Amino acid sequence: MNKLPIYTASLFVLFLTFFSCEEVLFEEDLSDKTITLIAPADSTAVRNTSVTFSWAEVELAAEYRLQIAQPSFENASQIVLDSAITGTNFSTTLLKNEYQWRVRAQNSGTATPYATASFTVLESEDFSAIEVLLSSPENNKVTNTAETTLEWQSVTDATLYRVQLLNASNEVVEEETIAETSISFTFPEGVTKWQVRAENNTQSTLYTTRTLTIDSKVPNKPVATAPANNATQTATAVTFSWTREVVEGTAEVDSIYVYKDVGLTDLATKDLVTSPSDITLDAGTTYFWIITAFDEAGNKSESSDVSRFTIN
Repeated sequence: MNKLPIYTASLFVLFLTFFSCEEVLFEEDLSDKTITLIAPADSTAVRNTSVTFSWAEVELAAEYRLQIAQPSFENASQIVLDSAITGTNFSTTLLKNEYQWRVRAQNSGTATPYATASFTVLESEDFSAIEVLLSSPENNKVTNTAETTLEWQSVTDATLYRVQLLNASNEVVEEETIAETSISFTFPEGVTKWQVRAENNTQSTLYTTRTLTIDSKVPNKPVATAPANNATQTATAVTFSWTREVVEGTAEVDSIYVYKDVGLTDLATKDLVTSPSDITLDAGTTYFWIITAFDEAGNKSESSDVSRFTIN
């Protein structure tokens, strides 16, 4: 997979971690809104220990609080789960029993009332129909760390788990069996599928599969081309340009940093940019600027050499 100079909104969000800014957040009062549960519906039976909880989205909610009690919240022998979820579904493995679950939408200051439903988990008579629930890393994760621990939830009556790594041609490149629910692999560069199935003495489940991308290659150092070092101009609109050869791997972006001092401490502006880019600055000032490249996996290039220019 080749790196592409893609500057989409999703990549911009991804690389916000490299930049600090002040934001004013206006959050809606959710206290008068309601939340609708989808599944498991009230008084239903689930014939599978792998249970997926789903609910309808509430507009402007930041997250959802999901709680599961056994057998009910009023007479709970235990709270099985109490967690904040950003999406509108969550999967987990539950033992055969009676349960009650509830969800509310929330933001930093307000929340909807909880919506509650009861259900029963019946163990599947067919071991092969059970789904292995993968925990981490999340699907389609991109990272620069090759040594990765895979984790999944336990399956009732499983005696071992078979874990496979597959290449782009779906060929198995590594396989291990383990009784525990986690294992570490050193992943190769690029995109790899990993999958897990549960096995007992007579049966096995289907594989559950996710994808992991490893990119450990640092982007190339950008080379500043304009304005030339020690240049002088009168226009306050400055056209910045630079060159950088793209490295094979995940998508890359460039960030510009413009300072008012040679020590690069008095920051005038910074932004995600493409070459060339126009930035308006103040007259009567000498500036110093650098370009640094980042990629989707979190790798950071060496910064370009510092260039100096003056606006009269």
